[in-house]
Amino acid sequence: MAILTREFNIFHDRISLGAAPQKQIQSSVSGLRAYLSKAYDVEPTEVILQGSVSNGTAVEPARAGGEYDVDLVVVGVVPGEGADHALAHLKRVLAANGVYVRLLRGENSRKKPCVRLFYAATPIGNFHVDVVPAQTYVKDMLLKVPRRGEGWHITAPVAYARWCQMQGSDYIRIVKMLKRWRDVHQPAHDSIKSIVLQVLAATQPLSGTIQWGTALWATLSVIERKLTLSPNTAPQIPNPILPKENLAARWDDVAYRNFRRELRSAVALAQQAVFEQNPQASAVLWRELLGDDFPDYAPPGVFRLASPSLIGPQPSLLGSNPRPSPFNFGKP
Repeated sequence: MAILTREFNIFHDRISLGAAPQKQIQSSVSGLRAYLSKAYDVEPTEVILQGSVSNGTAVEPARAGGEYDVDLVVVGVVPGEGADHALAHLKRVLAANGVYVRLLRGENSRKKPCVRLFYAATPIGNFHVDVVPAQTYVKDMLLKVPRRGEGWHITAPVAYARWCQMQGSDYIRIVKMLKRWRDVHQPAHDSIKSIVLQVLAATQPLSGTIQWGTALWATLSVIERKLTLSPNTAPQIPNPILPKENLAARWDDVAYRNFRRELRSAVALAQQAVFEQNPQASAVLWRELLGDDFPDYAPPGVFRLASPSLIGPQPSLLGSNPRPSPFNFGKP
């Protein structure tokens, strides 16, 4: 069995959000937060960063020209205001600013539950910010956000980000790998949503010391096993913060079946990579699964530049069993 600890560390560092995009995001969000807090007459803390950036699972785009996606919620909608009206009002607020009016495009006419700002291409690539108007439902816990033509929808972005962080740094790292696998193998228009993938990944607890290839194979295997029980239509996948919300409610049947096919292939390929004895051959298999950012194998003692791991301690090996079960990290 080839371990490839160093190669997985390098891969993680390559796909994690780098310093340049983090600086770009911070700069864009800072100015937008200041403007929206003033326009809506709310505290800057009421303009909330949500999504993968806030929960620590953001990854670099897998393809050249891919877009960085940032989500921002402004909690400034007055009680009683309609959902569609709140979105229209937000668009007018942004259009009233000489900077943001130039970042609005026709794509905002689609049924998106947000107003999207398209920033000009930067050295880091394409970049957009989705702004969502919201109203308080339960203070400091739940918010109401709009869906065009459907009214208000309850959400909990701060609590969800906290839940992701509570799963631990090993979970965060595995989610990043899963997201890169998804981005490499699934078309963007019908790929599995990040929040659904994150919740499915939490089905496989991670504990103790971790060998990353085995952990990734285990997580893919547990997800595949769970979805086998619902072959043609997505099962109920409850939001861990709002259990009555089914995160898979809008998962199209065709897209779901396509995902299951990709998942079966991924489980088989990951298993082959885990049990491959030759480390060079194993790295080739992982590269096929995870994309070109997975490095070639370098024998011990070969110098190669690599940034230190971004999250958590350096992983150690998982036991000495030559054929570990993919389900030995905790309860299935």
